[in-house]
Amino acid sequence: MKALKIVATALGVTLAALVVIPLVVLAGLFVWLKLTEESDEETLELEQEGT
Repeated sequence: MKALKIVATALGVTLAALVVIPLVVLAGLFVWLKLTEESDEETLELEQEGT
C-alpha cells in the first residue's frame, strides 16, 4: 500500500511538472516578446527621425 502511494505521488508530480513547465516557458516567451517589441519600436522611431 505504501508503494502505491509513492507511485501515485510520483505520477502526480510528473503530470504537474508536464503542465507547469510549458506554461512557465510560454510566459517567459510572452514577456520577452513584449520587451523586445517595445525596443524594436524605439529603434524604428530613431531610424525614421534620422532620415
